[in-house]
Amino acid sequence: MIVTRWFLLFVYYSTTLDNTDISTLSKGKVFISTNGIKAYSKETLGDEIRRLTAVNVQLIANKIKTEKIKVNLETNRIRLFDKKNSLIVKREELQTKIATLNTAGLSNVLVRRH
Repeated sequence: MIVTRWFLLFVYYSTTLDNTDISTLSKGKVFISTNGIKAYSKETLGDEIRRLTAVNVQLIANKIKTEKIKVNLETNRIRLFDKKNSLIVKREELQTKIATLNTAGLSNVLVRRH
């Protein structure tokens, strides 16, 4: 049973929540004055705790997967930068060879960059 703002209610088997204005007894009727808080029966509270625990487990699993993906992305990024740097070096070497061939006159046709 959920109790919302400014209601007065009698509840059976209610459970005390930390930092609230709910007073409880183990059995019998309990008078609860609420001020923007929710009151749960023991069964409902147990169900809510199980649901939140399952959600928490899923969030932790998602966080672990996210961390693995971040590590893989960083590895791929480093690998791509290394490949890019090696391609830049090769391009510069080829440009040097082309310039050498063009200035030496070994080729009748100028090699142009496309």
